[in-house]
Amino acid sequence: MRFLPLFFDLTHGPVMLVGMGPQALAKLRILKAAGALVRWHVLSHDDVEVDETEGVDLRIGLPTSEDFLGAVALVASAGAATDQRLAGQARAMNLPVNIVDRPDLSTFIFPSIVDRGDVVVAIGTGGTSPVLARRLREKIEEVLPERIGEFAGLMGRYRERLNALRHRGFSTRQFWERVIDGPIGALFLSGRSAKAEAALIIEVDRAGLGSPQQGHVQIVGAGPGDPDLLTLKAFHALQSADIVLTDDLVSSAILARVRRDAEIVHVGKRKGQPGIGQDAINSRLIAEAKAGRNVVRLKGGDPFIFGRGGEECQALEAAGVTVTIVPGITAALGCAAEAGLPLTFRKESTRLSIITANTAAGAENIDWSGLADRSTTVAIYMGLTAAASVRDGLVAAGRDPQTPVAVLARGTRPDSRSVTGTLSRLPALAAAAGEGPALIVVGDVVAHSRAWKEAVELLEMAA
Repeated sequence: MRFLPLFFDLTHGPVMLVGMGPQALAKLRILKAAGALVRWHVLSHDDVEVDETEGVDLRIGLPTSEDFLGAVALVASAGAATDQRLAGQARAMNLPVNIVDRPDLSTFIFPSIVDRGDVVVAIGTGGTSPVLARRLREKIEEVLPERIGEFAGLMGRYRERLNALRHRGFSTRQFWERVIDGPIGALFLSGRSAKAEAALIIEVDRAGLGSPQQGHVQIVGAGPGDPDLLTLKAFHALQSADIVLTDDLVSSAILARVRRDAEIVHVGKRKGQPGIGQDAINSRLIAEAKAGRNVVRLKGGDPFIFGRGGEECQALEAAGVTVTIVPGITAALGCAAEAGLPLTFRKESTRLSIITANTAAGAENIDWSGLADRSTTVAIYMGLTAAASVRDGLVAAGRDPQTPVAVLARGTRPDSRSVTGTLSRLPALAAAAGEGPALIVVGDVVAHSRAWKEAVELLEMAA
């Protein structure tokens, strides 16, 4: 490690910036964002735009020896010979110096920065690879919550108030860990800042009194299977969980994103196989939260689309447990996108109906009468084993047996398969697709999918 990472307060004196061009302007923006008083030396007024000089002490000409007095740092991009001379002057006065793209002349360098207000992450490569530092910054940007800086500010406002209670003999570290990892953190990062602050005030007031801290439940949509389709909010939830109650159809690749020391409990069931009942799941969620654990209820797709997330939410709220919903990419969207299948199409398909064939009365008793219109795309969940009933119901309702159909099995996973044909052949298509989970799409839009076009090409080649 050649450069020690430090955070530099630039508000105690001017920072000298010398030079023009894109590199100097980039440093100017960073310095202004950090609240620095910038003394900018340029060769002429013609070299700068008016809006760039706002809040800046603009000076014409290179700095003199007197200009170095009182400065807190020098940043220069004025050309090789000038930069070397300025660096020597700054070093002679023990002034921190950065010569852009010249770490050999610099005593400090600018890291790649992730700026979240009060939370700042700096990535450095010792000046050897700015491109690599930028790529690492992009990765951190993806996983760092947007509101994390505001959350740090909230905690800062109550830090002194909490420190005054230390005589009660409790750990402030453990307190803040509970705030960050518990329902208060989840509420704030989900955008419910007022409710989070109200809860924080209550916890500060009763800190050290031994009152048990209730946990929090997040009902999280895992998406159709590809772990890269997890939302950032879902990823954050998995990383903060003490226990995850997961459906059996959630892929192992997604479960690998769960915090390593979290407990994972499988509570789902597959069609035709016994499993824990919904009432038992609700009771377990409530019990774990009231025991002070941060709970994630993980569901395939989106929890509010045939995922029974609404029932669980109602049960939790009735029990006085704080609950947050984290939506996921539902199968109709994720699987259709992978297959290149538009669910709507201008002047062709102007209505989308999402239904499930897995009903208490059975698929054969579904009222299909409202789905016979040719301009309606029908996306059918859990219909693989009921394919014959789906076909018979739609045809009896008036849907053309030659309507294009796609069976999208195990969508977005490595073993995904798309099988296309006509409604009349739906049972055979379902059998060809293999084991589920699978989505059935009925409508003229299927003819726009990649799988349909590839099947047509194969038929034409065979002919």
